[in-house]
Amino acid sequence: MKNNVKIIFHIDMNAFYTSVEQINNPLLRNKPIAIGGKNAIFNKGVIVTASYEARKFGVKAAMPVFEVRELCPHIIILTGNMALYREYSHRFINLLKEYTSLIEIASIDEAYLDVTDVCITKHPLELAKEIQDRLYLEIGLSNSIGIASNKFLAKMASDFKKPMGITVLRRREVSNLLWPLKISDMFGIGKKTAPKLIEGGIKTIGDLVKEENKVIATKVLGNQFEHFYLNALGYGNNIVDPSQNESYKSIGNSLTYNDPVRTEEAAYLKLKELTSLVCTRLINHNYVAKTLSIQIKYPDFKSYSKSKTIENHTDQYDIIYNKVTLLFDELWNRQPIRLLGVSTSNIIEKQAAFEQLDLFSYENKIEDEKIVKLMNNINRKYGDNSIKKAINKKK
Repeated sequence: MKNNVKIIFHIDMNAFYTSVEQINNPLLRNKPIAIGGKNAIFNKGVIVTASYEARKFGVKAAMPVFEVRELCPHIIILTGNMALYREYSHRFINLLKEYTSLIEIASIDEAYLDVTDVCITKHPLELAKEIQDRLYLEIGLSNSIGIASNKFLAKMASDFKKPMGITVLRRREVSNLLWPLKISDMFGIGKKTAPKLIEGGIKTIGDLVKEENKVIATKVLGNQFEHFYLNALGYGNNIVDPSQNESYKSIGNSLTYNDPVRTEEAAYLKLKELTSLVCTRLINHNYVAKTLSIQIKYPDFKSYSKSKTIENHTDQYDIIYNKVTLLFDELWNRQPIRLLGVSTSNIIEKQAAFEQLDLFSYENKIEDEKIVKLMNNINRKYGDNSIKKAINKKK
């Protein structure tokens, strides 16, 4: 690579959860295994991930357990151990810190490194091979590494060869290597967005940069079009930001009202507006949040706030609004409101949250959210304390 461009590594663990299980229990090595929820052993729910040995049988993430067992009858399905996975994630990151402090953690099992300065004295391929070998030999983690001049290309490159691959993706190679890929393979294009693009005739990454597709692409992607367009051309963000690893970032909105908000109904409408603004910003920045906060300021300028950390990161309006209104109900003292604010913190990138999501209790999570939504609606209609969730007090 030329000396005037940055050298970015994207290091991605291969089948991380199952690899950790196999490292921790030698009896599982070289056997087809999958990680599922707590009901997986009863043939219920879906699996989170599968080992490469299981993938040979067609087993894939998010596949129903009964279907997994049909494809691979001798598969071993385990419930997840997030504490163990986090321990190995720390080992992974600590090893990378021996090479550079410019590390941006993308998820529990992947990270970006800016190794531009390190590669002044060591060839990028030599450095990548050294890191890859050490992760495997010292920790036991199989991994793939993408090398490029920006984070997007490095991320895409790390997916080219798995497991234990190293791929360099130069911008001049984008038209040959990147453009033929399916649009659904483009990092950042979600499962809901891809079908809309395909329906509009944008089936490959190369289709995204065609002038005749600009109108439909803009309609589907909105203000994110330019971001994806430039990425598809090979121009991406090359700033590896270690501060992204910190969880105290926040996204919020607040409004001051010259005519104070006095009624419950008016307050709920204001909260809807604020929550919608916050969720839009989260989605546009590809973030999800775990801690939700409400702020109220009264005409005497005294300000009060209340926060709640939920089980899983989210950017979903219904979930955030329901929690925010519950916080508001607890905090508001029925005085006129001069200022209302809704904010979110403990924020991480959405892709990271998807991989860390506690799918091991996925079914219970969905049911809990339905119950909370129903309770909230009943309390809105019949009074704040009409219905409450029961608490099981142990004697």
